[in-house]
Amino acid sequence: MTRLIFQLGTNNWQRDGEFAPGSGILHKAHHAAFNSLPNTRAFSMYPSPTQRFVEDDVRVFELEHDIPIFETAAPGSNLGWHSMSDGEIAAYRQRLANEVDAWINAIEADHGEPMSLAIAHHAFLNPVVLADVNERRLAIGKPRIPVLCFAHGTALQMYTAAESASRDPLEFPSRFLPMMEAEGVFDATGVRAVDWVAAVTTKQVRSFNDVFDSFPLDRIVLTPNGYDQEVFAPAVHPTKAPAWRRDLMPSFITRPYEGSNVPPMPVPGDYDHYVVFSGKFAEWKRLDALLESASIWERHEKRIATIVVGGGSLADDKRYQDLAYEHYRLTDTYFLGPRDQEELALLYSAADVACFPSRNEPFGMVLIEAMACGAPVIGANSGGPKDFVNDAIGLLVLESEDTSVLGARLEAATMQAVAEDWKRTRGPSAMNYALMNFSIRAQVDQMLDQLVRERQLA
Repeated sequence: MTRLIFQLGTNNWQRDGEFAPGSGILHKAHHAAFNSLPNTRAFSMYPSPTQRFVEDDVRVFELEHDIPIFETAAPGSNLGWHSMSDGEIAAYRQRLANEVDAWINAIEADHGEPMSLAIAHHAFLNPVVLADVNERRLAIGKPRIPVLCFAHGTALQMYTAAESASRDPLEFPSRFLPMMEAEGVFDATGVRAVDWVAAVTTKQVRSFNDVFDSFPLDRIVLTPNGYDQEVFAPAVHPTKAPAWRRDLMPSFITRPYEGSNVPPMPVPGDYDHYVVFSGKFAEWKRLDALLESASIWERHEKRIATIVVGGGSLADDKRYQDLAYEHYRLTDTYFLGPRDQEELALLYSAADVACFPSRNEPFGMVLIEAMACGAPVIGANSGGPKDFVNDAIGLLVLESEDTSVLGARLEAATMQAVAEDWKRTRGPSAMNYALMNFSIRAQVDQMLDQLVRERQLA
């Protein structure tokens, strides 16, 4: 018997020149990992406004607009869920349910057996759509598909940071949390209720339970996140790194925002040290604190370059580049825009330290990926990184909501990393720690084993 697994994503995969957020990258990696398991076939659907293709095991939910986003956590789109009308969301839901239902029926017909498991990425519309599909199936005598919801942190932040905290009741009214409660997908029982929830950190388990406290804790599967070992690995032996880095860095050209007075330029390869940041330009990623740090270390005798990878809306790109060049007058800081995973792996391999000062990072996959490339990591002592960062692989600095204070702490930690040559002393430990504990194959294998052993999944 072949185990058939269907995954429904909220975000696009990174392919065909379209960059992807973390949950899209993870979905793609899970798809490949499931298909590497014996007697297992995985199928995936995800939305995209640009990608158009049909493959045996992957389908695109084609959009004529941006992918709707959870506004408080992922500002890279111009379309937030809260900006959509009830009618627009209902139409989106109906069309998605139609396409999911039709493809699952075709998969089952081809294989002559029912779907074993459906996975909904994000605790929002996707589990609702899969509940709709299951109701259709039951109405015509087909078996219900067991459903696991992969509760990424960004959807939970929409409920807690935007709606529950009501930071702007006019922009973020209490709308989707009541909707999810009414849908019953996170009730303890019921035809529409998901069977399990997967979370990547103990903090996410607590966050999910805080929002949906009627869902049984014993049906939440803790599954530490994984990274793609085929992409994230040291690009060069440490003994060859200096010469390799001198040649590598000028191949990266900066990407000023549209209308900027700063011209594109190659990154010089002759700096003494490189600090790399990667992430969306969201407030909680706290790039402003890193730029505060750069304003301090650019005054040091050692020449340190700050490499910023990622972006957001045009307004966010302008905000942070202007902060760097007009406010702080930085001269050794380079904005590279979004980059694909292969390029990120090269930059992490070249970095003396990777710095991610996020506030309450849901998990911290960027830290894991940097570690896998041999880069020691520095972050803030909050959120998911508290579960895995230790003094053998990096450092988490004491939290502060004051940008100047946090920036000073990040700068002190970075200068310690440079002075003590953490790249040599902690980098190998970081790489081995990531390899032994956070591979994608190990993650999905462990998750399915838990469901089979404890939840009686066939």
